[in-house]
Formats: sequence, structure tokens, C-alpha cells
Amino acid sequence: MACCSTHACRGLAKSKTAYLHLRSLVRQICVSSVAFSSDTPGDDSPPAPSQLSESAASLRASLTTRGPRRKKVGEAVQERKFFSPEFEIPYGRRNKLKDFLERQDCYSRRKVIDVPEFYPGSILAVTVSDPYAPGKESRFVGICIERKNYGLGASFKLRNVIDEQGIEINYQIYSPLIKKIEVLKLEKRLDNNIQYLRDALPEYSTIDPEMTAIKHPPGKPVPVNDIRVKMKPRPWHKRWERFDLQGADLSDVLSPERLEEGKMWNVPQYKKMDLLNIYPMSSHSREDRSKVKQEFERHVEELKRKKKQRGS
Repeated sequence: MACCSTHACRGLAKSKTAYLHLRSLVRQICVSSVAFSSDTPGDDSPPAPSQLSESAASLRASLTTRGPRRKKVGEAVQERKFFSPEFEIPYGRRNKLKDFLERQDCYSRRKVIDVPEFYPGSILAVTVSDPYAPGKESRFVGICIERKNYGLGASFKLRNVIDEQGIEINYQIYSPLIKKIEVLKLEKRLDNNIQYLRDALPEYSTIDPEMTAIKHPPGKPVPVNDIRVKMKPRPWHKRWERFDLQGADLSDVLSPERLEEGKMWNVPQYKKMDLLNIYPMSSHSREDRSKVKQEFERHVEELKRKKKQRGS
């Protein structure tokens, strides 16, 4: 066994040495041909050191894969398009075959309908098929307050205030009923989820249904709207003071003591995914286990007592 491994190592060393020797020969030949070639015929003047260094550097970049690959990767990052969040694999166990089939269905659907780039805070107009509407289709304009789920279940929610009444419609991105998705204004907000607009003043959710589209300049970053909305007095749909909200101003409706109490509930995103923190929360304490054990023992004793009564 040792002899075989020795012969194998020698063979690998010889092949590697031959490869390095051949590579050096090719490099010398190419450098010499580049260096001693000139534009004017009959010019036998020796090359300048700078010319040799430039040709050697260009040849080294062409022979090695690191130089061109880095350049290609950099260009790809600069020119890449928006990556829809529903294609990102969520946290937890997944079925690889199911995810693959769902992505294929999403790609097939995207060949029929254009799914543009948008974020929570962007203003959209969605046209869907409606057999009871005039023209067999209806159009709704609103601000995107939520975008969630994965794969074919990806959805987004639009909100608008019409006749002093808040209206929200949840759309499935890959639903066959959707005919067109238009981005009237592309922008982001300070928070990824802006459902607190339900409890904000109506003026922050009122969108003109006849709004004209504002085209986003190609190649420029998406603007971030840093507006801080004013909230209505309580009651709310949720206790928004317990969320780390950057785009909501709660100081006018809550006392400083209530705001400080709400900060105690703020949990960073990385701690929500920490398994070591999740495990103690899901496990029971010794006191709880002892109580359950006592209840079980009493239950067993009661069964034994009933069984003796039936036997007697």
C-alpha cells in the first residue's frame, strides 16, 4: 500500500513539474514574440523595460484565471438586475425538488407577464381580470405596504384611501388573473414592512388613482423616502411601540415611559434566527416538568383506584 502511494505521489509530482515547465516555456515564447515585434518593418531595436513589463503583465493576466475572472465578476455585479425576493430560499428546512419545480413555474409565468422591480413604499397599479367589471378588467392604484412569502406563494399588498375609507388588496404575484403590474413611483422606505400605515393619518396612504407614472432613471440607485409618518391615537392594529420602526413617529401619541417600555421588546434580526436562543424558549422549566409529572401520577392512581372498584 505504501509503495503504491509513493508511486502515485511521484507521478503527481512529475505531472505538476511538467505542467509548470511547459507553462514557463509558453510564457517566454509569447513574451519574446510580443516584445521583439514592432510596427515598422526591419526594426531590430531591443524592447524597452516598460514594454516588457506591460507585455508580461498582460500575458500573466491572460494565463492566470484570477485577473479576468475578477474583472468579469465586477462587471456582472455592476450590470446585474434586480433579484426578486421570492426566489431567495427562506430560513428552515425545505424540499429541494419542490423549490426547483416552483422556480420553473415562476420562470414560465414571467415569460407571459412582466414582474417589475418594486419595494414596500413603491406606488403600483395592478390590472386584473374581472368578469363583473366594465371592460372585463379592473385597475387598482395603491402603495405597497407588504411583500412576503416564497415561490408561487409570493404576494404583495396595496393600500389606498378612497372616500375616507382605507382599502387594501392582497395580490398573488404569479396569479393568472393579473394582467399587468405597473410601477408608478419606484422608491423605498426606512422600514421593510410599513403596515403601520393602517394606523397612520389617512394623508400618508392617499394615492390619486389617475396618477401619472414617474420614470426611474436607468442605472441609478433606488431613492429612499425618509418620511416619518404621524400616527393616529390608539387603539391600533398592533403595538407598534414594540417594533423598531424608523419611519413612524410615535412621540405625539405615546408618553416617553411607554416608548421606553416598548424598546424592551425589540429583538435584533440575528437573534430571532439564533437556535441557541430559540431552544430555551421552547423548552420547559423544571418546575413545569415536575407539575406535569405530579398530574400524570395522580391520573395513574385514579385509574388504578377505578380498576379496583370495578374488580370488587
